[in-house]
Amino acid sequence: MSFKDKEKWDTKYDGDSYITGKEPCEWLKSHAEFLIKGGKALDIAAGEGRNSVFAASLGYEVVSMDISEIALKKAQRLANEKNVTITTLSTDLDNSSLPENEYDLVLCFNFLERKLFQEIRKTLKSGGILFYETFSVDYLKYSSFKKEWVLEHNELLKAFNDLRILRYQEVDEEPKAFASLIAQKL
Repeated sequence: MSFKDKEKWDTKYDGDSYITGKEPCEWLKSHAEFLIKGGKALDIAAGEGRNSVFAASLGYEVVSMDISEIALKKAQRLANEKNVTITTLSTDLDNSSLPENEYDLVLCFNFLERKLFQEIRKTLKSGGILFYETFSVDYLKYSSFKKEWVLEHNELLKAFNDLRILRYQEVDEEPKAFASLIAQKL
């Protein structure tokens, strides 16, 4: 991402309200049974921190990464409000390298940078869990997204086919279309 991208996201997150709310994504919340282990967690493109705060409330030591410092400040406020601790890290995710075998849990919601697929695989510890959900190609019918911003059908399955797939779905229900994956590194 560039300075222009940072500016765009800072503008989007500016203001007191939480644009996606304070509750975790439904896919994460409804599959919390996979989050009982605790340990270290990474929330990629964490935005205002709703998923980070949820993971922290379950005992994870969470690092929230995002390009927007405004979003990360709101994430920290939300963590304080919910009496949990998260670490925020302002990062250009288009050009990031993640540490090897570092995280027990990786979260990535509503963000797609295909170069990160290998980094995600590398940073998960053996036995670690990945929750990934983002827009699919069907979303182009309902939005002005660019094709490179969305997943092809079954792309997440193919990208992480060396992990144990625990849950997978593709949804196309106007006005939303997305793919959701839960996988475990063996």
